[in-house]
Order: sequence, then C-alpha cells, then structure tokens
Amino acid sequence: MKERLGKIEVEVKGEIEINGETYKIAEVPSADEYKGFPPSWEFVKNSMLSWKPYFKGKMVEINGQLIPAVGNYLLNMDEEMYELTLRVYQAFKLNKPLLETNISVIVTDQINEVERKIGRALNSEEKTAYYIRYAVELAILRDIGLIN
Repeated sequence: MKERLGKIEVEVKGEIEINGETYKIAEVPSADEYKGFPPSWEFVKNSMLSWKPYFKGKMVEINGQLIPAVGNYLLNMDEEMYELTLRVYQAFKLNKPLLETNISVIVTDQINEVERKIGRALNSEEKTAYYIRYAVELAILRDIGLIN
C-alpha cells in the first residue's frame, strides 16, 4: 500500500510493535528505484558544500541494529543508503561536527569506503556517478523528513 511520507510516496509493507509503539514499515526508494529527481534535488545539488543537515528522525534499536525512523514509520532501505544514513546520523546527530564538515565531506567518505570495499580506486566517471547517486538519496532522505 502506498502512503505519502513527507514529500514522496513510499510502499508500506506492514506494521510492527516495538516497546509498545506500533510502527509502519516503509520501503524507501534508492536512487536507482526513484524515477526522475526528488523534490529536494535542487536544494541538495546547490548546497552540497555548505549543507550541514539536522537529523530529524530517530534511530530505533531492533535486535542490536539501529533502524532509522520518521514518526511512526520504520525506514527499510538498501544497504548503501543505510550506510549513508548512518554516516549522516553519526556525523550530525551523535557528534558535534567540525566547522569544515558538511554533507560533501560525508559523501566523499562514503565514496572512499566504496573504493575500500571493491579494492580499487574509482575513475572520475564512477566517482561522479556515486556523488550524484548519494545526492539523490540525500534528497530522498530530506523529502521523507529524516533530515532537513
């Protein structure tokens, strides 16, 4: 069943009760699944070097794993988007970021982690593709209300 979460529609896969609270399980589209550009795309594209997002959602611990949540929605997302979300959470919610830390630094760190995992340096086209992918995913996270 489709429901509107913030500015975009998400697929709700069911409900779960955790510590007496009922959450809907929402499938968050990745950059590959989202058609076109999300509503916040222009903001994210134009603000990458200065944006320090505020993490508006919360992290719910389930079986030792932190799951992002907005209101009564638990957010189910692909692994890359989840890792990006965790980096944003750690940088801007748990820790007080350094003055020079902005979302572009987080995206660059994420790309460096991709290179480490695959065991080689990405070429400039691959890096650009990842940068755009992560920017689209950040726009999606902003549009659903997880970050501002």
